[in-house]
Amino acid sequence: MINKKTYKINYKTLNNFFIFLLVSLLLSSIVKLTKVYTKNISYKITLSELPDNKIVSIQSADSINLTVSSYGFDFIKYYLSTKSIVIPFQNTIDDSKSFILTQSNSYNEINDFIKPEFDLISINFDSLIFRYDILKSKKIPIILNSNISFYQGYNYFKNYKLSIDSVTVIGPEIVLDSIDFIRTFELNLTDLRSDISQSVMLKALHHNDVNYSDLFVEVSIDVEKSTESIFNIPITIINIPKGVNLNYYPKMINVSFSVSLENYQICKPEDFKIICDYNQIHKNGKLTPIILTKPNYIKNLKLTNEEVQYVILK
Repeated sequence: MINKKTYKINYKTLNNFFIFLLVSLLLSSIVKLTKVYTKNISYKITLSELPDNKIVSIQSADSINLTVSSYGFDFIKYYLSTKSIVIPFQNTIDDSKSFILTQSNSYNEINDFIKPEFDLISINFDSLIFRYDILKSKKIPIILNSNISFYQGYNYFKNYKLSIDSVTVIGPEIVLDSIDFIRTFELNLTDLRSDISQSVMLKALHHNDVNYSDLFVEVSIDVEKSTESIFNIPITIINIPKGVNLNYYPKMINVSFSVSLENYQICKPEDFKIICDYNQIHKNGKLTPIILTKPNYIKNLKLTNEEVQYVILK
């Protein structure tokens, strides 16, 4: 007959074991954290107090490596931090194109920054170069980008009004030289029949180093009731050579246009002048009528006839 032994777990002994293990690990960690180590660490580095007209465009290195010594728990704090070293630009050498940072002109700031946690042993770089651009300002005209239609019998007869006609842009000279104007986002309006004022955003250049004095412009449109009108205007031929006797047809051309009700009564045929230039004769023996003068308060001016026939009489 086989005897089976029954094994019982001694929880008290097991608990004592885990407590001993935990204490051992804790003591080992404390020993490591209080031990002095020499390690290489790195910090991001930037310049401060830059002149208002200069901006760093290219940096030869984003960070610097240092050899330091300290206790283990100081390195733990370092790995948990995201600090960067800031050096006043006055500590650099300015060669008219770049700020140059060397070990000698940055040692005190770096050493002060890492104190009291670390003792600085060495700075592991020869020099850092911060290339900069000269900032300039430029006034840039605004161009309205619009798609506007009016309700039947309404129109606008004065130019759209912009609250500002230009913006002041500050940025690197090389960037500003490439900007001649700035457009707005498209202003879409349909069936207008009354005055309107609306803010429109500018299509600003997305560049970190470019700043705009304004990013919006207010657009105002004066809408007026309008009517269509037609005048019969005589044609004048200019630059006819001496000795040339010219006959042409038609002698008069109808012009159609839109005018506001306010100005309808003051608009007269004498306000229009249409010419044909003999020097611009087509090969097919026709002349093209040109509107030389017209009132500035009308719109949608059209000629009912785009060609004038002529005959040279002998």
